[in-house]
Amino acid sequence: MSLLQSAWDFLAGPGSLGAASRDHNDFVGQTVELGDMKLRIKRVIAEGGFAFVYEAQDLGSGKDYALKRLLSNEEEKNRAIIQEVCFMKKLSGHPNIVQFCSAASIGKEESDTGQGEFLLLTELCKGQLVEFLKKVESKGPLSCDTVLKIFYQTCRAVQHMHKQKPPIIHRDLKVENMLISNQGTIKLCDFGSATTIAHYPDYSWSAQKRAIVEEEITRNTTPMYRTPEMIDLYSNFPIGEKQDIWALGCILYLLCFRQHPFEDGAKLRIVNGKYSIPQNDTRYSVFHDLIRSTLKVNPEERLSITELVNQLQEIAAARNVNPKSPITELLEQNGGYGNNAVPRMSTSLVPQGLTVAELDQSYGGFFDILKGGTERFFTNIKDTSSKVIQSVANYAKGDLDISYITSRIAVMSFPAEGVESAIKNNIEDVRLFLDSKHPGHYAVYNLSPRTYRSSRFHNRVSECGWPARRAPNLQNLYSICKNMHLWLKQDHKKVCIVHCLDGRAASAVVVCSFLCFCRLFTTAEAAVYMFSMKRCPPGIWPSHKRYIEYMCDMMAEEPIIPHSKPILIKSIIMTPVPLFSKLRNGCRPFCEVYVGDERVTTTSQEYDKMKDFKTEDGKAVIPLGITVQGDVLIVIYHARSTLGGRLQAKMASMKMFQIQFHTGFVPRNATTVKFAKYDLDACDIQEKYPDLFQVNLEVEVEPRDRPCSERAPWDNLNIKGLNPKILFSSREEQQEILSKFGKPELPRQPGSTAQYEPDSPQSSSTDANNFFHTLDWEADPFDPFTMSSGSEKPTLSGSDLFGAFLNPNATSTSSIFPSTHSAPPPSSSSDFLRLGKCAFGMIFW
Repeated sequence: MSLLQSAWDFLAGPGSLGAASRDHNDFVGQTVELGDMKLRIKRVIAEGGFAFVYEAQDLGSGKDYALKRLLSNEEEKNRAIIQEVCFMKKLSGHPNIVQFCSAASIGKEESDTGQGEFLLLTELCKGQLVEFLKKVESKGPLSCDTVLKIFYQTCRAVQHMHKQKPPIIHRDLKVENMLISNQGTIKLCDFGSATTIAHYPDYSWSAQKRAIVEEEITRNTTPMYRTPEMIDLYSNFPIGEKQDIWALGCILYLLCFRQHPFEDGAKLRIVNGKYSIPQNDTRYSVFHDLIRSTLKVNPEERLSITELVNQLQEIAAARNVNPKSPITELLEQNGGYGNNAVPRMSTSLVPQGLTVAELDQSYGGFFDILKGGTERFFTNIKDTSSKVIQSVANYAKGDLDISYITSRIAVMSFPAEGVESAIKNNIEDVRLFLDSKHPGHYAVYNLSPRTYRSSRFHNRVSECGWPARRAPNLQNLYSICKNMHLWLKQDHKKVCIVHCLDGRAASAVVVCSFLCFCRLFTTAEAAVYMFSMKRCPPGIWPSHKRYIEYMCDMMAEEPIIPHSKPILIKSIIMTPVPLFSKLRNGCRPFCEVYVGDERVTTTSQEYDKMKDFKTEDGKAVIPLGITVQGDVLIVIYHARSTLGGRLQAKMASMKMFQIQFHTGFVPRNATTVKFAKYDLDACDIQEKYPDLFQVNLEVEVEPRDRPCSERAPWDNLNIKGLNPKILFSSREEQQEILSKFGKPELPRQPGSTAQYEPDSPQSSSTDANNFFHTLDWEADPFDPFTMSSGSEKPTLSGSDLFGAFLNPNATSTSSIFPSTHSAPPPSSSSDFLRLGKCAFGMIFW
């Protein structure tokens, strides 16, 4: 079967290919410019419908890529291609998803074929998994460990998709869409059927609506992998992420028993879940329960992807297998790594502890074609001394999850101890790595609520955590950035190591805020984009992005300092009425308001005393009348009445969404603060929010300041002296970052032009028990935090800065897809990473 053939089936249309079929071979031998790359087309490696896949070689580096040429003469096909590219951009960077490098397009007026053309550049894989399975079939069944690796890596790819906001559903998972990379790992491809739309049929659905949904599902799925809820829409089961779980169950069954559980695609067998596990099977007995748990007729009874991955990790730990490692047994039985692969060698020959797979694995999405990759390290620490603690439970000893955003800023997941270290970073491995790479020059910032002994890292640990599913309070965020700056300023060898539980959302908030704090970027979008390329998409919420924007505003050329005026929240208005009732025709809302960590009010009452809003009301209003100041969290719930609740005189509730913001950035003359649907946190089930849903806070800003009991950490701030070069170890590294992320940003519009008189400098007290407080806040007479406010405003075009990169007057143009060497502009229509569209993530009227 041709490489990537299944990835283009959905593009096939009726009739002949016309001019496209006549000239696709003529395309071979030509040179194509894509961004800053020049590619020579070597050969055709796949063909399907109006799409061709070529092997192309970069003339600069000599590296081979897969270049996909897609032809379209219909607007619907254009939209399908663009959606697939957007999904590939968003998912790129994961080790088990085929890596997207760049894209470009031309209209049919410019094309020789008379059709619109799209070029997609991705990594070149060794082949399809199904081809390798066919070749080893004659030699007997796959080993249990091989099945475990294949299935675990596939599930990790699906987990990455389901973790997006909103979740991305693949809808066409099958062995034909699984590739083997040159390093021997699984790569998931074909996102042409993927969607973010889930369906929730109920008795109100008409036959016509069911027929439309069924037709769309039929067009985007494979018969034998379809789920019971897809085939029988009248069962009224939800059609969402769990359809991928069913497909994964089919894949696991196929890997174990070399046949599909529903080989003939018979609808009646699928609807009733009629399949059988061979009674005499003992080889794969460890997977029997997983197959049963994934092939449940009711999707709500199936495992979630997180539960599935966790169970696979437990199986791997029990079998002492590293499920993330290359599936070398498949490659060896198929003639080794082949011409396109990196030659195998001893890991002791690899510099800096990188595993062989990491030498050529393109971990950086758009930037895998750039020299240096994304500097993501899965270090293989094999210290022959007695320092290394051997652990039978640690099946993944060689995998240390740490990513260098710059040479002086690193992000990792939580350093664990005991049994937990079998599936997470082992704290001893982390210490050995940091002590060898940065002896005496690193400080650790723990952003998680969990703690460990700071002595493990020589008492250089700052406990800076905050509750999960929230943004940090602004003072804490600013203080962390300030402390990191002072630590790096002491010595050019100093580095900051940041971690939360998984090295994603919380770490991204701090690191991106710090990049803006040092004036490397002036927008949250650019900072989050760099984090995504250097580590992984962080999955941040709108409030996280909002607080990064606050840092951008405070560090702007005309700084916006948060004011100290309380605001009165008169009411909360939701328009139109959200659909959270069982009949999907309204809601019964109440709210809780927090200032900092303290709940200051709730509108919860007895169930019958709270108003029930219907869709015909047009809006739902919650009166408040509370004065707040500082970091405010508003959580909106829908009250539910259940039989058990009535018997126990208790009321059940369902969270609808939450909003977090800082009152200091609400303009003094504001009367309404408006939040669009994508500015809300925990707003996951899109069907429950009507089109153009928005939340308005009716507010009044008090005229007088209400000073806080403690001085704000940004008092006396002067941005003179803040320079992005502190983030880098050399000018060469700075220039390399500039070449990768050097597209000029759009100028930001300040939210306020108020000026503040700084008070006299005041030193902080020292706490010997907390490293966070031990830095000398006034050690440098040129410290930007202690300089006189009368100094001249800094110039962004000095020789030590990034020149045009930070020049607010710089202009840029953007095509339908951003260049390989460019961060996406804040106005990108694809809304990469689903960041908001507003500077504050909210609109003031």
